[in-house]
Amino acid sequence: MKRRTFLASAGIGLATAAAGCTSQATSDGSSTTETETSTTEETQTETEQMQERTHIKSGDTVERTVGTKSLEERGLRKAHHVAFGNPTEETHHGTITVSKAGETVFEESVELEANASIVVSLTDLDTYAARVTVPELDATEEVTISPSQFTCNVTRTTISVQDDGTLDSIGVSTRMACPGVVSENASTDGLASHTLGDDPIPADTGKFSHTLMLRNPSDDTWTTRILVEDDSTTQFDGVYTVEPEGTVLITLSERGTYTLSMGVIETGTTVTEQVTPKNFDCNESSTRAEINAAGELTASTVSTLMGCNIGANTTNESSE
Repeated sequence: MKRRTFLASAGIGLATAAAGCTSQATSDGSSTTETETSTTEETQTETEQMQERTHIKSGDTVERTVGTKSLEERGLRKAHHVAFGNPTEETHHGTITVSKAGETVFEESVELEANASIVVSLTDLDTYAARVTVPELDATEEVTISPSQFTCNVTRTTISVQDDGTLDSIGVSTRMACPGVVSENASTDGLASHTLGDDPIPADTGKFSHTLMLRNPSDDTWTTRILVEDDSTTQFDGVYTVEPEGTVLITLSERGTYTLSMGVIETGTTVTEQVTPKNFDCNESSTRAEINAAGELTASTVSTLMGCNIGANTTNESSE
């Protein structure tokens, strides 16, 4: 069962993991039979598994980090936290696994005493699958963490053991307003639009706008991230799921100098375009980007009104 809850405030307690101690009994006897050998091997295997588990004492929480912490470097979004908790009064053993694009990026087996937990911080924007298995309960729970779940708030998805021996998942988040943080779907033949600044631009002011149009003429659906930065300050952080023939339109109505960064999350391809105040002297100035079948981006900034004296600047596709 999956639930989502919003909290007025949320915190994640972090503590240092305590190392678990295990012991292995020895057996008497001068002869070694096949049965004794098998039993010894099984005991050694069980002991090795116990030694590989992280023991977390009652009431404690340990923290793990996955990724390069790129969300701390740019944009308005924060890391998303995935937790495996044991709010029961019994000790439980389980494994938490995090994967991305079918590849395991984190896995750890833990022994959780009562009210103990492990928290994994996902520090790069992407789509993740988090799975918890508790063999003794024959229970497994898996959740998907999408890019839209990374916001300016503190967000966490927790998978926990229930008193009835099942696993349950719940999502929690603080409820701060996130101006400039947008997560939206651009459906097939549809348009997802957003305006930074006055909307609409007041008439008879002599002010013009600059638009960013990103199209997906391919047959695949891609997840894109668009950053609009002004003097190294992020003004807009948009994540769009762009279906085939879908379009994203961003309108800049305030004259200024901007850096427009567009990326495809699945491929890591990014392109960057610069917009200057001169681009706002024309009534038709735009940056146009397209995603091809391989998930690569191309972009260019053009002005169509004669007399604007702005050349076209083309940026070739690049990858991080």
